Amino acid sequence: MTSVHVDKAFKEPVRFIKKLEDTSVIVGQPLKIVCTYTGSQRVHVTWKKDDKLIWASYQYNVLTTDSTCSLEVLYSDRPAAAGKYSCEISNEAGSDVCHAHVSLGKGTSTNLPTAFHSSANLLSNFFYFVRWCIISEHFQHLLRCCMDREIL
Repeated sequence: MTSVHVDKAFKEPVRFIKKLEDTSVIVGQPLKIVCTYTGSQRVHVTWKKDDKLIWASYQYNVLTTDSTCSLEVLYSDRPAAAGKYSCEISNEAGSDVCHAHVSLGKGTSTNLPTAFHSSANLLSNFFYFVRWCIISEHFQHLLRCCMDREIL
């Protein structure tokens, strides 16, 4: 009599179904890169910037769900935010990696950043607005608001 052992705990290798994409971000705008994956759980996620490990810190927010990896660069107004970002995923059955090149540029738009409109806190709105005016060299917005007493 021959016996056959069937492993009921089949593990599907992880693989990206939406990879990171190269992007260009206007200085001072939020920078968030996202990828999605499939595969059996107990997935290990590693982020790298310019081939060096990075993790959640005062510079980065990292979020991983059952199918999504996201990295938010908190200081995207600094030149160091530009570079090659990599997300590596692995489980017991396999691994995958994807990359994105991020570049920074100065914006020419005079529209306020969407984050300015979405914040409910007036004081944080004010400081965000002042910071945006300085970084994006749109001092005329700050002066106009002060002259019209919209922010005083």
